Amino acid sequence: MKDQSKDLEEMSRDELVEKVKELREDEVVFFEPQREAVITDPDEETLSELSEIAHMETSSGDHYKFKTGEMDVWNSDLSLEEMKEKYTRIVGSYPHFLEWLERTYEKQEIFSIEHEGRYHSLVSSDPERMEWARGIEDVRENLSVDLSETKSRIAMGANSRATIKKVLLKKGYPVEDNSKFREADRNIGADLKVDLRDYQQEYVDRAYEERAAVLANPAGSGKTVTSIGLMAKIDGPTLVLVPQRSLVNQWRRELLDKTTLTEDQIGEYHGDTKKMNDVTIATYHMAANKTELFRNEWGLIIFDEVHHIPSKLFRKTADLQSTRRIGLSASPVREDNKERDIFALIGPEIGGDWARFFKEGYVVKPDVEIQLVEWASDYHRHKYDEASGIKKAIIASKNPRKHKNLEDLLEEHEEEKTIIFCDWIDQGEELSEMFDIPFISGETDFEEREKYFEDFRNDEMNTIIVSRIGDEGLDLPDTEVGIIMSGQGGSRRQATQRAGRVMRPFGDAQVYMVATKGSNEEDFVKRQVELLKEKGVPVSIEE
Repeated sequence: MKDQSKDLEEMSRDELVEKVKELREDEVVFFEPQREAVITDPDEETLSELSEIAHMETSSGDHYKFKTGEMDVWNSDLSLEEMKEKYTRIVGSYPHFLEWLERTYEKQEIFSIEHEGRYHSLVSSDPERMEWARGIEDVRENLSVDLSETKSRIAMGANSRATIKKVLLKKGYPVEDNSKFREADRNIGADLKVDLRDYQQEYVDRAYEERAAVLANPAGSGKTVTSIGLMAKIDGPTLVLVPQRSLVNQWRRELLDKTTLTEDQIGEYHGDTKKMNDVTIATYHMAANKTELFRNEWGLIIFDEVHHIPSKLFRKTADLQSTRRIGLSASPVREDNKERDIFALIGPEIGGDWARFFKEGYVVKPDVEIQLVEWASDYHRHKYDEASGIKKAIIASKNPRKHKNLEDLLEEHEEEKTIIFCDWIDQGEELSEMFDIPFISGETDFEEREKYFEDFRNDEMNTIIVSRIGDEGLDLPDTEVGIIMSGQGGSRRQATQRAGRVMRPFGDAQVYMVATKGSNEEDFVKRQVELLKEKGVPVSIEE
């Protein structure tokens, strides 16, 4: 294979387009300085192999662009030699890239946290790197005493370990956390009543061995069941943390359905109820504000929707002690670029290879269609032009021309289970009145909200409108169509979560994103779908 490492900045757009057009089926062009590979019309096996060693950045037609970053190397369960072999076989032999790969791989072997009696120590295999780490202010402040040139005792502060891991990861050095809290001193009798799929059992075994992990497989593939499988294997006191009260009942229902746990073994800790038990389901907010109360000898902590962890309040829960921990999120990305903190605070990613689930038929790829609509009138366009900041986005998202699109979509999918998403309360109320569809928001009474969701699950209604409360963790497995009428800026996570509401192992899955053409909303939706495109989900644009 000839050298394709010419810098992208030196190559004009036309040159790049022509280069990609020249590619034959399954042929790869590799840009070494950027560590990017473009492949045309790959088969599913090649896509799956590339996903083990890189992440998909974009896909367009038959062309896919993969990029290899540090996190791809550190999160891979392949050995260095296996990665080298795979890269060389797929993209060719590039000495500078292979040298970078080796340096990056070895960085994860420099620092570790070891558990010694009552204390934890930061340990390094390299005295020079240890001296360098001690010179970092945020690391030094969380070390109490230097025990040798390669070992320092970590201070007893509540967030000392988490801070050290986060700081060193940002400096390019992941820390292997080998903290070994004693196993839970009692069993809770939580046996599984369901059989795990092969990949679910694989993830349970990996998370059990590694003691900490972030489960990032796609919506509809059973992250909740996998974490319950891990709980059953550990069979010790378990804390489940959720971002909102509405997910508590959902977790209780899943635990009772999938395990031999009884009602009186499950406790809840939130604004309405404060009771702990063998398994306790609590909101992040409550656990963060009452961390001393939650410092039990947990056998397992499950961090649902773990992408919230880097936030100032929720990160307090990351230092709660447990024998093992697992985070759940189909979209561990953040618009503040703090996704590294997720893995530093909780554990390495497993299950992020979505191509595997699509290939093996465990999850159906949703078709995502961006529908761009014109302004309803010059009056609305003028209002938009005169506005500034967030007001522009609000005016564009409430463009009345969208009503006709929604009417057409509802007529087209009249017999299918449909969720309509909108970010603005008054917009949801307007659509609810206009189309006679229930609107569910944070202002909806909790019992009424749960009744709507239950009726939707039981086919007593087939269309609902939801605000942002429908973005995360909502278990409505029969949903076939998602219609997004307005969204949260350019949030990739939100679009992925909403698309996840229709991802399941059967049937067709369709997502529509309705946006005003020529407005900042058009830019927002195109950014929102970037993560979905990275994962191999087809995205089209219709005007």
